[in-house]
Amino acid sequence: MVHIDGHELGIFATVTGLFSVTNGVLGKNWMKTFIHRQPVAAFSLGLGCVGLLMPIVIPPIRRKIGLPTNQYEGGHPGAIYPKVG
Repeated sequence: MVHIDGHELGIFATVTGLFSVTNGVLGKNWMKTFIHRQPVAAFSLGLGCVGLLMPIVIPPIRRKIGLPTNQYEGGHPGAIYPKVG
């Protein structure tokens, strides 16, 4: 089961809010025009979005395969701590 706390919700709300404001200001088809005219900047924004999604996606994957997750979610009851010794 996916655990979403305040940090992930804050990231998601920020991204969706920025997209909706940009969509309202620039109008319909702004993304297609932006990708066509500025491909390097569009790719950079795509990498930035991937970077924002990583804190949401990586800890559950690490938890499922048994890797330590205490760096990302120390207070979470399902956090896995590294084994010493």
